[in-house]
Amino acid sequence: MKTLLILFSGLLISITAFSQGKVSGEVKNNAQEPLIGATIQVIGKSIGAVTQIDGSFELLEIQPSDRLIFTYIGYVSDTLSPVFGEKMMVTLFETDESLETVTVRGRTEAIVDEAPFLNILITEAELQKAACCNLSESFETNASVDVSYADAVTGTKMIQMMGLDGRYVLISREGIPNIRGLNSRLGLTFVPGTWIQSIDVGKGAGSVINGYESMTGQINVELFKPESMDKWYLNSYLNSFGRLEINANRQIPISEKWSSGVMFHASQQFLEMDTNGDGFMDMPKTRQVNFLNRWKYEGDQLMAQIGINVFSSESAGGQLGFGFNDNLATSPMYGYEMDTRKAEIFGKIGMIYPSKPTQSWGFQYSMSYQDFSGGAGRRIYEGKEKTLYGNFIYQNVLGSSFHQYKTGVSFLLDDFDESFNSNQTGSLNTSFLRTEIVPGAFFEYNYIPNDNFTLVAGGRTDFHNLFGTYFTPRVHARWAFTPSLTLRGSIGKGYRTPNALMENSMVWVSSRDIQYEAELQPEVSWNSGLSLAGSWMIKEKPLSVVADYFYTQFESQLVYDQDISSDLLVIDNLQGDSYAKSFQLEASYPISERFEAKAAYKNYQNLMTTNGILQQVPYQSQDRFFFNMAYATRFDKWKADLTVNWNGPQRLPDTSDSPSEFRLETESPDFFLVNAQISRGFRWGSIYLGGENILNFRQENPIVDPSNPFGENFDASMTWGPIAGRMIYTGFRLKINN
Repeated sequence: MKTLLILFSGLLISITAFSQGKVSGEVKNNAQEPLIGATIQVIGKSIGAVTQIDGSFELLEIQPSDRLIFTYIGYVSDTLSPVFGEKMMVTLFETDESLETVTVRGRTEAIVDEAPFLNILITEAELQKAACCNLSESFETNASVDVSYADAVTGTKMIQMMGLDGRYVLISREGIPNIRGLNSRLGLTFVPGTWIQSIDVGKGAGSVINGYESMTGQINVELFKPESMDKWYLNSYLNSFGRLEINANRQIPISEKWSSGVMFHASQQFLEMDTNGDGFMDMPKTRQVNFLNRWKYEGDQLMAQIGINVFSSESAGGQLGFGFNDNLATSPMYGYEMDTRKAEIFGKIGMIYPSKPTQSWGFQYSMSYQDFSGGAGRRIYEGKEKTLYGNFIYQNVLGSSFHQYKTGVSFLLDDFDESFNSNQTGSLNTSFLRTEIVPGAFFEYNYIPNDNFTLVAGGRTDFHNLFGTYFTPRVHARWAFTPSLTLRGSIGKGYRTPNALMENSMVWVSSRDIQYEAELQPEVSWNSGLSLAGSWMIKEKPLSVVADYFYTQFESQLVYDQDISSDLLVIDNLQGDSYAKSFQLEASYPISERFEAKAAYKNYQNLMTTNGILQQVPYQSQDRFFFNMAYATRFDKWKADLTVNWNGPQRLPDTSDSPSEFRLETESPDFFLVNAQISRGFRWGSIYLGGENILNFRQENPIVDPSNPFGENFDASMTWGPIAGRMIYTGFRLKINN
């Protein structure tokens, strides 16, 4: 009997040891469909697997103390303990097609923990903390992107990242470069906020896959998808400045594999406001119609989509009474107008291989035509841009999932036709014609030996028909040296072709003559940076802290010098140094289950050689502070948000050569901007009420010599703060789900 007991015990121990060494299971999405090519990695070991066509996987030599991380592009990663003796059934959930796996820290924002570069995901819930009428107004509750003002006539909002103008950021829509060229200044206002599902904000040089134009960061906008959007989504918005918006999104289910979606936007600014009594509208009257329709096919191997986007936008501002039908060249009033038309066809097509789950290819494309006409005063502008873009991407592994690569080719064609009266009298006409043809090729290698370390090294070569060969190297690294502390570093080169006229449209509304001293050259920069992200439990709640530092050095840059003379804007190539240093420290903490706070301090040193002097660029606060509080009752029945921004003093262009009555201070005062919103949720959607610039801060006398707009001292471009003061808004969101 004793002998039998020993034999039985030995057999049981052997079976147990064998079963603990082997783990198998299946990985599926939330629709319980198999995920082909999902990666399973044993944390801290070089043991891993990739799921097969049916989502199945198998791992050997697994210990009970091991931890398994399950990842799949576009899905939230999951870390689990192994299960022996039975199948593990793992479900991964989508993350709105973000570029990497995401771990949510807080209610409405996400840090892309697995990404090798600092990347913040702004979700739909975060966007709804503010009115979010268009993309330029989508960053008011986010600390990584700053919103600034262009001038006292056009009312255009611009963005800055890491202390540099938004033109140095690659702004894409679902991976396809979208807001660029002649559209780089106004394009943010042509993306309705109600179309946006999420926004990825990446700081530093981006991936070479997306092109050579990312110099300081990348903003990727994800729109609502045909297969997952609400059956109906309706939104209406009205504010105290006379801005009315109507938005409607509609899902059109067609078949098991085909789906379609329609998105519509119409808006109008109909009031003429002059809160400071200078005879000029604080913001122009506008009207815009925007329509997008796309079709998507999801087969077993082939996936494809095609869409069309058309819009028309009109603006009319300047002196009170100037309207849409007035002629700039003959009107006795000083006016501003800009009419914009755009038509675009875009899409993607991709293929996966069930027998080779790590292998796939995709092709992105876009064809667009844009037409701009307008101007300010007697300056008349006409611009046309035709763009053709294609990007083919192939991805696979080298031996194992620890060594992954992406490679491909791209093609970009830009055709520009611009004309402009560059002086106040409209007597000097200048034409700009150019066609850029840029084929290119790229390769990017990803080394992922474990969950704690990622290295991405990439390079691309582009052949520009006007400027020769571009070589763009970029390297990103991520090291999680403790479970709560992650270090990231990056370095990369970037190129872009400047568009001097549209990028400086704010100077049109002045008496400054515009002088072109430069032969067109590409802008070239190097960007490097480090970030440290940590999370610690304090009273059983996570305190998340992120600190980052980035340095951008320009080898070549087009300089817009307003310091030479108060009656000139001189456009010339960089003669001297130009660099930007950016430091940001951000912290967030859920004070309670329903109450969250986040704060950030930002310091920017952006120095450029103008008028022979290396000095801080104008209209840029060196110090900024951001604070946001969000509260929600149970089931999000009531939600309230408060955002406070402090902007430090800004250097202003030199006006010492102007008559004494028209001279300005050398720098602006600091000021606070306070925004707030409260919303009430219902089964069918929500209603909301909010305010911007609640403290009613306004820049006093934003226009120099407004009584003589055609005179030699007139200048409405010296704007460093809000013009119109406090704004109250209200609206509703209606959702009908499938």
